[in-house]
Amino acid sequence: MSQEFTVQMPNFTFIKSIFVTIIIAILSYIFSLVSYLPAFPIAHWTFRICDYLRIQLLAIQVILFGVNVYLFDSENYYILFSLVLLGITISYQAIIIIPYLPTHNIFQKKDASRDSISILSVNVLQSNTSYEKLIALVNKIQPDILLTLETNKAWEKALEAIEPHFSFTHKVPKENRYGIHFYTKFKVESAQTHYFISEERPAIEIQLYDTNGNDFVFLGIHPPPPSPTEKPTSKQKEAEFMKVAKLVRSLKSPSIVTGDFNNVCWSKSAKLFAKVADLEDSRIGKGIHGTFPVRPFFMRFPIDLLFTSKEIKVHKIKTLADIGSDHLPFYAEFSMVTSSFAKADELSPELDKKAAKIIDSGLEALEEEE
Repeated sequence: MSQEFTVQMPNFTFIKSIFVTIIIAILSYIFSLVSYLPAFPIAHWTFRICDYLRIQLLAIQVILFGVNVYLFDSENYYILFSLVLLGITISYQAIIIIPYLPTHNIFQKKDASRDSISILSVNVLQSNTSYEKLIALVNKIQPDILLTLETNKAWEKALEAIEPHFSFTHKVPKENRYGIHFYTKFKVESAQTHYFISEERPAIEIQLYDTNGNDFVFLGIHPPPPSPTEKPTSKQKEAEFMKVAKLVRSLKSPSIVTGDFNNVCWSKSAKLFAKVADLEDSRIGKGIHGTFPVRPFFMRFPIDLLFTSKEIKVHKIKTLADIGSDHLPFYAEFSMVTSSFAKADELSPELDKKAAKIIDSGLEALEEEE
């Protein structure tokens, strides 16, 4: 008499479903939690990098939220927790990013009668030899003020072709990717070069007058980024921000600060810079306008920034065509809204102490990281 045996085959569909659910849940946890890393008081680049990638992280989080909704089962606590965590994180990200959405043109009328001043800020990428692209752009745009970064002697020589357009130049060529050049059509009262933290990284301060005789101060900066190929922490960069901010606050004229900040506009350090300097971020209400990297375009984030005094109104900001650099040119138009200047109050003791601590930390990092 034979006995029949039956072998129960595993339910591969069920196993596959559980596997996919767990993978999606893990990805949801990871991409949610990394969004909070910049909130920690840790200056290492691994904690700062997610501040730069908020737009990209938000896009991934929205996609994962949709996938979790599709996989949702009231008895699956992995997915339920993923949905809650993603919902909180997406809301958190939105609160940070929404102020920079382009609402300016919706809620404000154009002032057609204003005397606009145009400014073009360009990180040229020192190794880029497509000099003719920037020259053609300057000839086309005809900016009143031009700031170039990463410009060395070769770039300085090539840009002699545009000098007839300008009445004043201030040149600080460097071969270490921190050269800086300034060109303007306006009358200049004074020009000086600062080395706020390191003797290798110049910044410039120019006092000038527009065509109506209004004086203002222009500062161009280019602090180092926190990254595995540059500085391991953001301490030197943030110290330079505080040095510049305190200088701006002490000035007796309206100010503009622009350049490659190597910092996104929504970061805590950018907001602290604006607060200490008593300046306004030009991107608020005017769009994100990512400037780096040029490729791939979906990875861009805004690190070429522009801050101005309250007496200066920024009417337009935008990025321009690729000139062969890893940054897009950053263009802005602004005007003086009043000829009077209300000097900022003294820093509060608490804020002054905080700025001093950041500067000291940056100077210590200079010795450790150089």
